[in-house]
Amino acid sequence: MDDLKTIDLPDVTCGGQAADPQACACEAPRKRGRPRAFDPDAVLETVLEMFWMRGFANTSLDDISAATGVSRPSLAATFGDKEALYLKAMERYRNGISDQLDQVLTCNGPGDNLRGIVNRYFDVMISSYTGETEECLGCAFMCTALNEAPRHESIMSVLQGTIEEFDARFERFFTKAQEMGHIGSNQDPKVMSQMITSLTSSLAVRARAGASREDLQKIVDATTSFLFP
Repeated sequence: MDDLKTIDLPDVTCGGQAADPQACACEAPRKRGRPRAFDPDAVLETVLEMFWMRGFANTSLDDISAATGVSRPSLAATFGDKEALYLKAMERYRNGISDQLDQVLTCNGPGDNLRGIVNRYFDVMISSYTGETEECLGCAFMCTALNEAPRHESIMSVLQGTIEEFDARFERFFTKAQEMGHIGSNQDPKVMSQMITSLTSSLAVRARAGASREDLQKIVDATTSFLFP
Protein backbone atom coordinates (compact mmCIF):
# COMPACT_ATOMS: atom_id res chain seq x y z
CA MET A 1 0.00 0.00 0.00
CA ASP A 2 1.47 3.30 -1.04
CA ASP A 3 2.38 5.64 1.75
CA LEU A 4 -0.11 8.46 2.22
CA LYS A 5 1.17 11.65 0.69
CA THR A 6 0.94 14.95 2.49
CA ILE A 7 -1.06 17.41 0.47
CA ASP A 8 -0.17 21.04 0.98
CA LEU A 9 -3.38 23.08 0.91
CA PRO A 10 -3.06 26.60 -0.45
CA ASP A 11 -3.30 29.40 2.07
CA VAL A 12 -6.65 31.12 2.10
CA THR A 13 -6.01 34.79 1.55
CA CYS A 14 -7.96 37.95 2.20
CA GLY A 15 -7.06 40.82 -0.06
CA GLY A 16 -3.90 39.02 -1.09
CA GLN A 17 -2.73 38.55 2.51
CA ALA A 18 -2.36 35.27 4.34
CA ALA A 19 -5.53 34.46 6.21
CA ASP A 20 -5.61 34.82 9.94
CA PRO A 21 -9.15 34.28 11.24
CA GLN A 22 -8.47 36.59 14.17
CA ALA A 23 -6.80 39.27 12.08
CA CYS A 24 -9.08 39.26 9.03
CA ALA A 25 -10.91 42.54 9.07
CA CYS A 26 -13.71 41.32 6.82
CA GLU A 27 -14.59 38.62 9.34
CA ALA A 28 -14.76 40.96 12.33
CA PRO A 29 -18.30 41.84 13.49
CA ARG A 30 -19.40 45.39 12.97
CA LYS A 31 -19.85 47.44 16.08
CA ARG A 32 -23.20 49.08 16.57
CA GLY A 33 -23.38 52.72 17.46
CA ARG A 34 -24.53 53.71 20.92
CA PRO A 35 -28.26 54.44 21.22
CA ARG A 36 -29.05 58.11 20.95
CA ALA A 37 -29.64 59.68 24.36
CA PHE A 38 -32.83 61.68 24.96
CA ASP A 39 -34.71 63.32 27.80
CA PRO A 40 -37.83 61.26 28.64
CA ASP A 41 -39.54 64.26 30.25
CA ALA A 42 -39.03 66.39 27.16
CA VAL A 43 -40.35 63.57 24.98
CA LEU A 44 -43.45 63.19 27.16
CA GLU A 45 -44.09 66.93 26.98
CA THR A 46 -44.01 66.82 23.17
CA VAL A 47 -46.16 63.69 23.12
CA LEU A 48 -48.68 65.32 25.46
CA GLU A 49 -49.04 68.29 23.12
CA MET A 50 -49.51 65.99 20.13
CA PHE A 51 -52.20 63.87 21.76
CA TRP A 52 -53.85 67.00 23.13
CA MET A 53 -54.09 68.60 19.68
CA ARG A 54 -54.71 65.54 17.50
CA GLY A 55 -56.29 63.02 19.81
CA PHE A 56 -55.19 59.43 20.40
CA ALA A 57 -56.36 57.81 17.16
CA ASN A 58 -54.93 60.51 14.88
CA THR A 59 -51.47 60.44 16.43
CA SER A 60 -49.25 57.64 15.15
CA LEU A 61 -45.95 56.37 16.52
CA ASP A 62 -44.34 57.51 13.28
CA ASP A 63 -45.65 61.03 13.96
CA ILE A 64 -44.26 60.91 17.48
CA SER A 65 -40.90 59.58 16.31
CA ALA A 66 -40.62 62.35 13.72
CA ALA A 67 -41.59 65.08 16.21
CA THR A 68 -39.29 63.90 19.01
CA GLY A 69 -36.38 62.60 16.96
CA VAL A 70 -36.55 59.32 18.89
CA SER A 71 -36.80 56.05 16.99
CA ARG A 72 -39.81 53.80 17.42
CA PRO A 73 -37.72 51.01 19.04
CA SER A 74 -36.33 53.51 21.57
CA LEU A 75 -39.82 54.84 22.30
CA ALA A 76 -41.08 51.30 22.85
CA ALA A 77 -38.14 50.39 25.07
CA THR A 78 -38.63 53.46 27.27
CA PHE A 79 -42.40 53.93 27.36
CA GLY A 80 -44.07 50.84 25.90
CA ASP A 81 -46.64 50.83 23.12
CA LYS A 82 -48.70 53.80 21.94
CA GLU A 83 -51.41 53.25 24.56
CA ALA A 84 -48.85 53.12 27.36
CA LEU A 85 -47.17 56.25 25.98
CA TYR A 86 -50.52 58.06 25.93
CA LEU A 87 -51.25 57.11 29.53
CA LYS A 88 -47.80 58.24 30.69
CA ALA A 89 -48.27 61.59 28.93
CA MET A 90 -51.68 62.03 30.54
CA GLU A 91 -50.28 61.07 33.93
CA ARG A 92 -47.73 63.85 33.51
CA TYR A 93 -50.54 66.29 32.70
CA ARG A 94 -52.68 65.21 35.67
CA ASN A 95 -49.75 65.40 38.08
CA GLY A 96 -49.00 68.93 36.95
CA ILE A 97 -52.60 70.02 37.54
CA SER A 98 -52.73 68.18 40.87
CA ASP A 99 -49.61 69.94 42.13
CA GLN A 100 -51.21 73.31 41.39
CA LEU A 101 -54.45 72.32 43.10
CA ASP A 102 -52.58 71.28 46.23
CA GLN A 103 -51.48 74.90 46.54
CA VAL A 104 -54.92 76.50 46.12
CA LEU A 105 -57.40 74.01 47.61
CA THR A 106 -56.58 74.69 51.24
CA CYS A 107 -59.12 75.50 53.91
CA ASN A 108 -57.21 76.34 57.07
CA GLY A 109 -59.51 78.34 59.28
CA PRO A 110 -62.69 80.36 59.80
CA GLY A 111 -61.07 83.39 58.18
CA ASP A 112 -60.78 81.69 54.81
CA ASN A 113 -63.02 82.87 51.97
CA LEU A 114 -64.57 79.73 50.50
CA ARG A 115 -65.72 81.39 47.30
CA GLY A 116 -62.24 82.84 46.78
CA ILE A 117 -60.64 79.42 47.23
CA VAL A 118 -62.97 77.77 44.72
CA ASN A 119 -62.41 80.63 42.28
CA ARG A 120 -58.66 80.11 42.54
CA TYR A 121 -59.22 76.46 41.65
CA PHE A 122 -61.15 77.48 38.54
CA ASP A 123 -58.41 79.98 37.63
CA VAL A 124 -55.99 77.04 37.46
CA MET A 125 -58.36 74.95 35.35
CA ILE A 126 -59.30 77.75 32.94
CA SER A 127 -55.62 78.60 32.43
CA SER A 128 -54.98 74.97 31.56
CA TYR A 129 -57.95 74.78 29.21
CA THR A 130 -57.22 77.97 27.30
CA GLY A 131 -53.43 78.20 27.45
CA GLU A 132 -51.42 80.75 25.50
CA THR A 133 -52.22 79.51 22.00
CA GLU A 134 -54.99 80.16 19.54
CA GLU A 135 -55.88 76.47 19.54
CA CYS A 136 -59.05 75.21 21.23
CA LEU A 137 -57.53 73.17 24.04
CA GLY A 138 -59.93 72.02 26.73
CA CYS A 139 -58.70 69.30 29.08
CA ALA A 140 -55.87 67.23 27.59
CA PHE A 141 -57.16 64.06 29.21
CA MET A 142 -60.94 64.39 29.33
CA CYS A 143 -61.24 65.72 25.80
CA THR A 144 -59.17 62.88 24.34
CA ALA A 145 -60.03 59.95 26.61
CA LEU A 146 -63.81 60.08 26.13
CA ASN A 147 -63.57 58.84 22.54
CA GLU A 148 -61.09 56.08 23.32
CA ALA A 149 -62.38 54.74 26.64
CA PRO A 150 -65.00 52.39 25.11
CA ARG A 151 -62.27 50.70 23.01
CA HIS A 152 -59.38 50.71 25.49
CA GLU A 153 -59.90 49.18 28.91
CA SER A 154 -56.84 50.87 30.39
CA ILE A 155 -58.01 54.33 29.27
CA MET A 156 -61.51 53.66 30.62
CA SER A 157 -60.00 52.66 33.96
CA VAL A 158 -57.89 55.82 34.21
CA LEU A 159 -60.83 57.99 33.12
CA GLN A 160 -63.06 56.56 35.84
CA GLY A 161 -60.24 56.89 38.37
CA THR A 162 -59.68 60.54 37.45
CA ILE A 163 -63.35 61.42 37.96
CA GLU A 164 -63.42 59.58 41.29
CA GLU A 165 -60.19 61.25 42.38
CA PHE A 166 -61.54 64.76 41.71
CA ASP A 167 -64.84 63.95 43.45
CA ALA A 168 -62.98 62.64 46.50
CA ARG A 169 -60.62 65.61 46.58
CA PHE A 170 -63.50 68.09 46.68
CA GLU A 171 -65.55 66.02 49.09
CA ARG A 172 -62.66 66.17 51.57
CA PHE A 173 -62.33 69.90 50.94
CA PHE A 174 -66.02 70.63 51.52
CA THR A 175 -66.17 68.34 54.55
CA LYS A 176 -63.39 70.34 56.16
CA ALA A 177 -65.06 73.60 55.11
CA GLN A 178 -68.28 72.41 56.74
CA GLU A 179 -66.44 71.59 59.97
CA MET A 180 -65.12 75.15 60.02
CA GLY A 181 -68.54 76.66 59.45
CA HIS A 182 -68.08 77.81 55.85
CA ILE A 183 -71.11 75.86 54.63
CA GLY A 184 -74.26 74.82 56.47
CA SER A 185 -74.80 71.45 58.10
CA ASN A 186 -77.70 70.85 55.70
CA GLN A 187 -75.36 70.94 52.67
CA ASP A 188 -73.94 67.63 51.45
CA PRO A 189 -70.16 67.79 50.75
CA LYS A 190 -70.44 64.89 48.29
CA VAL A 191 -73.14 66.59 46.24
CA MET A 192 -71.25 69.89 46.28
CA SER A 193 -68.10 68.14 45.08
CA GLN A 194 -70.01 66.58 42.19
CA MET A 195 -71.41 69.98 41.25
CA ILE A 196 -67.91 71.49 41.11
CA THR A 197 -66.41 68.62 39.11
CA SER A 198 -69.40 68.65 36.73
CA LEU A 199 -68.86 72.37 36.12
CA THR A 200 -65.17 71.62 35.56
CA SER A 201 -66.04 69.07 32.85
CA SER A 202 -68.46 71.52 31.23
CA LEU A 203 -65.76 74.21 31.10
CA ALA A 204 -63.35 71.74 29.47
CA VAL A 205 -65.86 70.90 26.73
CA ARG A 206 -66.75 74.56 26.15
CA ALA A 207 -63.06 75.49 25.91
CA ARG A 208 -62.50 72.71 23.39
CA ALA A 209 -65.45 74.07 21.40
CA GLY A 210 -63.84 77.51 21.25
CA ALA A 211 -65.13 79.38 24.31
CA SER A 212 -62.79 82.16 25.41
CA ARG A 213 -61.28 82.59 28.85
CA GLU A 214 -63.68 85.47 29.45
CA ASP A 215 -66.68 83.31 28.54
CA LEU A 216 -65.58 80.59 30.94
CA GLN A 217 -64.87 83.07 33.72
CA LYS A 218 -68.39 84.49 33.50
CA ILE A 219 -69.85 81.00 34.00
CA VAL A 220 -67.61 80.42 37.02
CA ASP A 221 -68.43 83.78 38.60
CA ALA A 222 -72.17 83.24 38.23
CA THR A 223 -71.98 79.70 39.64
CA THR A 224 -69.76 80.43 42.64
CA SER A 225 -71.76 83.55 43.60
CA PHE A 226 -74.87 81.35 43.65
CA LEU A 227 -73.27 78.50 45.63
CA PHE A 228 -71.28 80.68 48.04
CA PRO A 229 -73.16 83.98 48.46
